[in-house]
Amino acid sequence: MLEFVLGYSAGSNTASRAASLARSAAVGDATINTNRIEDLNERIDQMAMLMRGMWALLEEQGFTTEQLIAKLEELDHADGTPDGRIKSPPVRCSSCESMVPAGMSNCQYCGAQVREVDDHPLGKL
Repeated sequence: MLEFVLGYSAGSNTASRAASLARSAAVGDATINTNRIEDLNERIDQMAMLMRGMWALLEEQGFTTEQLIAKLEELDHADGTPDGRIKSPPVRCSSCESMVPAGMSNCQYCGAQVREVDDHPLGKL
């Protein structure tokens, strides 16, 4: 009987600790997700401000809303899919012939550089 009580007590303590750890992990995950959302919102705000500044400069130069819409449609169709996104296709590595996804400047297998590093201020958007 004593073994049962000790085992039950140890099991209850372990279960309680496991539940506590699970709650802590959930709080940690929520904090990480909250931080990611805050970072994303900050980046969106920065992009919106950048876009407003660019458009103000273009308007000062005499560009119209119709010209902007036409350019956006041209850019949207450039990748072959009019979906409101710009997608860069994967490129073949000249060193090992593997396909390197868009957004990577080096091959993920052999490390060879497949794209020039984009230092343009909008390159990482």
